[in-house]
Amino acid sequence: MYAKDSKELLPQLDRAGAGISPSRRWMGKYLLFPSLRRCLTWDRTWTLYEKEGEKIFRLANSLDRDELFERVLVPPLFGLEDNSRYYSVAMVLMHLLIVGEALVRRIPPLSRGIRPDDQVKIEDVKPYTEIPEDIVERFARFMQSYRRRLEKNLGDVHIDNTTPHPWFGELNPKGWSTLGMVHQIVHRRQIEAIVDRLKS
Repeated sequence: MYAKDSKELLPQLDRAGAGISPSRRWMGKYLLFPSLRRCLTWDRTWTLYEKEGEKIFRLANSLDRDELFERVLVPPLFGLEDNSRYYSVAMVLMHLLIVGEALVRRIPPLSRGIRPDDQVKIEDVKPYTEIPEDIVERFARFMQSYRRRLEKNLGDVHIDNTTPHPWFGELNPKGWSTLGMVHQIVHRRQIEAIVDRLKS
């Protein structure tokens, strides 16, 4: 189904793909990601991704159907672009599935020295699409299988083979894994903010 929207709110938000502020983009590109890539092992990165996924599932699973698909405007959050502030929890889950599948497709080839020729565009991973009624179950199934699929045919995760992210520049397999973990955290915080508004 499609989440109901507000014709009053949508025009007030920036366009999809406009990004985060230049200062936060600089912070992520030159401070946050390099620091996390140095401090966290490959295994730890995906363990944290998994733990965030478990929190997301519990939050989503606590909602009834109407709450799950109700769009809520949340305050600005670190790492969340303006266009993404007006989502339902179902939309966030759909976005996480789109991004998660993209990571599963991108990281193994990169680790084997293959450079994908497709360009990553933020607007292409937006959940402005019909969302299946069983989106919570689909997210749970993805989280149960993603790591096995990700690590199948995996090569050197530290290889100097990169593709660019629109905001954070060239990333190798370890860099994309770090980005995936941070992305999961950002949207877990968004879901918490949505649930707080729904329950208040």
